[in-house]
Amino acid sequence: MTSVLTWYDVLGVLPDATQEDIREACRARRATLQRATLPGAPPEVLSAAAQALQSVEDAWRVLADPAARESYDQDIGIFGSGEGLTPPSRGPSGPDVGLGEGWSQANEEALEPYSDPRARVTMPDVRGLFFQACMHVTGRIGLHVAPIQLTPHPLPVEGLVVGQTPAPGERVHRDSTLTVRVWHPSASGDQQAATGGSADR
Repeated sequence: MTSVLTWYDVLGVLPDATQEDIREACRARRATLQRATLPGAPPEVLSAAAQALQSVEDAWRVLADPAARESYDQDIGIFGSGEGLTPPSRGPSGPDVGLGEGWSQANEEALEPYSDPRARVTMPDVRGLFFQACMHVTGRIGLHVAPIQLTPHPLPVEGLVVGQTPAPGERVHRDSTLTVRVWHPSASGDQQAATGGSADR
């Protein structure tokens, strides 16, 4: 299992996804993040959506090009010895991707191999990630996630993490709970975020 987020995580597809699967995943992510879904959204939603859209576009640039994808797959160890993925040298943890301030340093430190559950880790910055990618990151370091759905009448699409507690960079035990605020486009057209709600599924 890779110790950092991959472009496949960003798009919510497996490493053996077809080009059509990748194209469709990008299309779905872009549709969720399009401006028409954001009118009236609070600043934290707009900021997270901008980060997410940049990450989707960066993932598309790598995975849509067969040569670039092949090189990336080799870099992250997809063709390794069967022990899973090795840490990538390029990907969302790199310096050119806007997954939140401090992503490269704080998240690399947090995503060390999960050994001692009493160990303390640096809380990763998961703002701007779709919910399943957030679950991949937190699961790899043994954190529990408590989602709060912000949209009263959400469309049936994967939610976007727009806020978190504890804050990125805080030192916590590996078995700590991370509360994330999850936004969805609204089915009713009302984009005002609520202060609470039911858990994201």
